[in-house]
Amino acid sequence: MSKGDIVPLKESNDWSTLVQMADELRKCDDLGLINASITLCFVYIDTLSSLSRPLNVARGSRKYFCDWVDRYLKAHEDQPYQYVGRHVYAARCAFLHAHSSEALLHEENSDIPMFAYCDGGRHYFEPTVENRMVIIGTRSFVNDVINAMSDFMDECGNDINLKARVQSRLGGVLQKRPMPIYS
Repeated sequence: MSKGDIVPLKESNDWSTLVQMADELRKCDDLGLINASITLCFVYIDTLSSLSRPLNVARGSRKYFCDWVDRYLKAHEDQPYQYVGRHVYAARCAFLHAHSSEALLHEENSDIPMFAYCDGGRHYFEPTVENRMVIIGTRSFVNDVINAMSDFMDECGNDINLKARVQSRLGGVLQKRPMPIYS
């Protein structure tokens, strides 16, 4: 196979796609593209949680998203807010579906705080002042997601069952290839 050859997506199981995802997220953050960075964070959590779902499950779901967040996404210990799967899922729904801070899950569950975003690195959360709003420092969020992606890939290297599940699904992840040149 030479440069420019077209590789059928379903035949690919290229782990470099996951590394490229983290690199793209870093680039967006470095350029100060806050909305793009937040979007990629949620999309990548969706992607990785779906890759790790049980073999007998056809699609990702809220449950697997929340489980993935609870297992891998960790804020620095000195942050005033620590991620919770259902909180991050509700924030994902609000941001991706309405470019908002509030989703139906927030209306149905008064214990799930809404996320607002700032371009700094520090999260802000004062439950005694406002228990329904967390200010997420986008720089920290991006870093935390990249660290979670790294921890996830490390676990794939140590857990043969997880690795097999993920590897069996990598062909379904958007693969980037060099554009073929036709003469």
